[in-house]
Amino acid sequence: MYVCNRPGLSRFRVSRRCGPVVAAIVLWLVSPAFADAVAVSNESGSPELRATGMTFVGSRGASSELVLRAHVATFRPDRNVAHLVTVHAVFTDDEDGDSFEMTCAKADLNIETNDFRAEGDVQGATADGQKYKASWVEYEHEAGLLHTSAPVEMVDETGSYRGDGFRYHVRERKFQLLGHVSVEQLP
Repeated sequence: MYVCNRPGLSRFRVSRRCGPVVAAIVLWLVSPAFADAVAVSNESGSPELRATGMTFVGSRGASSELVLRAHVATFRPDRNVAHLVTVHAVFTDDEDGDSFEMTCAKADLNIETNDFRAEGDVQGATADGQKYKASWVEYEHEAGLLHTSAPVEMVDETGSYRGDGFRYHVRERKFQLLGHVSVEQLP
């Protein structure tokens, strides 16, 4: 159990099962250098940590890294979830460089798995230059999959496309539009 007893903050606990990444986030957020973090209890009485200007870095091994920056973050240790507002995400593979970049209004990040769901004016780009817009997307870190079943617009150097969703296989850099695809090819 990691405990913060910083003066001015209520006692905040994070179980060891959350892993060292959670502990590092909590310790960084409540350090004296970070003035905009507050540990509170929510309406149901569960502890949460609210922060302004959070950066989350998640990796599995030495080959990939997910960096999420949020204007506001609320961490729920009882659920291992961080609720993020005004988000910018970049997934980088050390061997191949950036694989995708994305912005959105809000996202829910699972701290243990690095999976997230982004919602609200989701816009992004793949490493190969495909730019997409959708109302929501989900990223499954273990599978290396960014996807949505919401209507999507995609633009690349060959034209613009619309579809009923997409699947972007991050490691293979393979973008698939799903269902009722329309194409507007550039001359």
